[in-house]
Amino acid sequence: MNTTITKKTFIPVAACMLLVAASCKKESNDRSKKENRIAAIKTSTFNHIYQYDAQNRLAGIDYSVSSRMKASYNASGIVLQWYDGAGDPTDHRIEINLVDGRAISVKENNATYRNDHFYTYDNEGKMIQAQVTRTALANNQVENRGEATMSWDGNLLQRVLLQVSNRFGEKTDSIINVFTYYNDKKFITWDDTGFSYFGKMPIGGFPNGFGWRLPINFLSEDIMPSAAAMKGASRKSYYRNGGAWSLSQGSSNYPEDDYLHDEQGRLNKWRTGIEITWK
Repeated sequence: MNTTITKKTFIPVAACMLLVAASCKKESNDRSKKENRIAAIKTSTFNHIYQYDAQNRLAGIDYSVSSRMKASYNASGIVLQWYDGAGDPTDHRIEINLVDGRAISVKENNATYRNDHFYTYDNEGKMIQAQVTRTALANNQVENRGEATMSWDGNLLQRVLLQVSNRFGEKTDSIINVFTYYNDKKFITWDDTGFSYFGKMPIGGFPNGFGWRLPINFLSEDIMPSAAAMKGASRKSYYRNGGAWSLSQGSSNYPEDDYLHDEQGRLNKWRTGIEITWK
């Protein structure tokens, strides 16, 4: 991978859309869908085990002997709760409110802060805006706010404009990300993880920056699904420093051999040393 980045770095990721057969083969579809679930993602330093419930939804992820996430579902939303090695709940908890099967608002709690997320979708079910406010729990004061606006070309996310402001409403960051793809290369879909609640949301990149990050970085290596594997990304960033704005630019290229697939066309190796096994 050839990467040139100045000032700040980011880790783009990419993913594929699960192909669905004709409606006359519904039984075959159901069987195929159940088989196409990620069982584990591992490297030389970790082995994350994915678990599913009777409805084939994500039920939890075992990260290690001392960390586990469990998902619980009800009619109005989803709760993700983290536990330590003794089985006791930690401060890390995510509450997701659903409307028509899509995440509309999310409350993300941690030991020292709370993130309140809000999402907007277009008529085709693609996310077009993500907003977040971070509040310090110690004094209940807003620390900063972020807003990301997405532009699409079909099912491919082409551009993300991220703007961040401080507690006083002063803009501190303005970042533009542009992505390109291998249209014939697959990665990972939301369906593959049993957690498809963000509209179509085939995110093609994962630029850092407060406000853009979805509160679902519980997937191994911060994997974010998209409609095609990423080929390249460019980034133009304006940062406010001492009352003045400074410009930072960078780009990344991702070679085809970053993505290796099994005989069924499913991704089983990604980047350097990341292995994916399937149910």
